Amino acid sequence: MNNKQLPVCRLFSATITISFICAFLIPNFAWGQTGDKYVVAVGRAAGSNLQAKDKAKQDAKRNAVEQACGTLINAQSEAVDFALKKDRILSNAVGYITAYEIRREWVDNEIAHCEISATVAFARFKSDWAAMFAHIKEDKGNPRCVIVITEDNDVDDLNRPKLNGICQSKIENYFLQHDVQLMDKGVVEDVRVRDTELAALNGDVNTLAAQAAAFSADVLIYGRAEAKRGGTLNVGGHTVYRWDVTLNVRAVQADSAQILISNTYRPQKPYKTTSAACGDDAFSKLADDVAEQMLKDIAKAWQKGLTSHQIFRVQFENCSRSDFRKKITPALVAVRGVQQGDEGVKMREVVNNVVTAEIYWSYDLDSLADAIADLEIENLDFKIIEQSGNRIRCTVVQGN
Repeated sequence: MNNKQLPVCRLFSATITISFICAFLIPNFAWGQTGDKYVVAVGRAAGSNLQAKDKAKQDAKRNAVEQACGTLINAQSEAVDFALKKDRILSNAVGYITAYEIRREWVDNEIAHCEISATVAFARFKSDWAAMFAHIKEDKGNPRCVIVITEDNDVDDLNRPKLNGICQSKIENYFLQHDVQLMDKGVVEDVRVRDTELAALNGDVNTLAAQAAAFSADVLIYGRAEAKRGGTLNVGGHTVYRWDVTLNVRAVQADSAQILISNTYRPQKPYKTTSAACGDDAFSKLADDVAEQMLKDIAKAWQKGLTSHQIFRVQFENCSRSDFRKKITPALVAVRGVQQGDEGVKMREVVNNVVTAEIYWSYDLDSLADAIADLEIENLDFKIIEQSGNRIRCTVVQGN
């Protein structure tokens, strides 16, 4: 560069500086008027491929919203389960970014980075915050439940267990007192009478889960309360009968029959009675002792599922194990949006040419269904035949 060029460079530099200042001041005036905020944020994700870069960009958007709305967010930090709710709210960060631009992308030590500048709709976020927080509590963190508990007051006799006993009633009342959404009791009773009794008595959890899903329930809570003779004691010349009383519980996601918890609960003290028979009082005390822990376990399992990886279950009908492993899995793993690399597509079951798989997906169920339908695999086409909850069913059409 020679001396004659220096004034030109200085003039050019001054022009850039003035333009930058004007560009900075004008938008800030607009942001002050609209309640929007301008931020620069960086997102990160493990990996160096396109999927990692997409994830880093999403992380940058989330960080932009958190940065712009940090004061408002921090004001809620004392709320119960705040971390879980905050995570779900910020996972929808894109909805509060009115405009963004990727400033740069780079990979360092197998970590993808993305830096963006973004305009965040702070006013809208502020107005929606309370409603979103309440919505997540009621709709996402508080699933609609169906409770079905059978009771057998002596597992060694020939009498069949019964439904609608004291244990179920007390568990339902406890859940209702803690704002758990149960199906309308009138509807539940009708369903039990018509369809549920046989499935419950036979321990057919899959059928019960399907029936619960048909009535728009999210979780089936199926339990067996049982009493078994535990011997006798002589207390002051009186015979006292001991009973081992247990409640075996499965909490099952209704639309997929996926087990959330499978636990056995016992009362704090063994049940004792001077009667040779074990009556309703044993199950009443059992419900009183275990209802709190049971609710905590179910809530914890449900919330963990909501805030961990987004996992969708997909059934591929008319599909061989070989086709799924050798053709479909590699094609799915390569789709942008499938996370966890080669572990992002897991085959769980193959029965009668129906492959059940779980897919780790970074977007919503609609976009996954579209991605499957659009797969380009030689001699294979995919037709979506059912989509509900977190599940997709598709038929694999064999070509020529």
